[in-house]
Amino acid sequence: MAGFTATRVLPRPGLRTLALASLALNLFLGAMLIAMVRHPPPPPYQPMPDRFVERVAPDLSADDARRLRAAFEPLRPRYAALSQEYRDTGQRVRTLLQSDPVDAQTLRSATEAARAKRRQIGDLTEETVLSILPELSPAGRLRLVGGGRGP
Repeated sequence: MAGFTATRVLPRPGLRTLALASLALNLFLGAMLIAMVRHPPPPPYQPMPDRFVERVAPDLSADDARRLRAAFEPLRPRYAALSQEYRDTGQRVRTLLQSDPVDAQTLRSATEAARAKRRQIGDLTEETVLSILPELSPAGRLRLVGGGRGP
């Protein structure tokens, strides 16, 4: 046995790498599942005025919530039109951002137009709330305008 040398048998690096990659993938997928359970997806999108009304109404008495919903109901077409105009101006801004070269002045004007539409939606909401305040209970007025929470 003079010419015999012992050789060490090493595991193939491909299997070790594959096992490590499998473990990493399993850990990642497990973390994703835990994150989905702990943090459910956001609620579905609600258009204005529903987004505002349904966020505020649970803090009001049943009568005040009914008055709030009744005040916003006839404004749905106006909100729909303003929301569409706001989306259109936003799309205009996105289109200008993708152009090459970017025309800063045109982009500024489009951004200001989008901001003005967003302000119109806010102003309409504010005016509607202010118009129904006298009809609400004192506690409802405080909760609606002051942000106070119910008992």
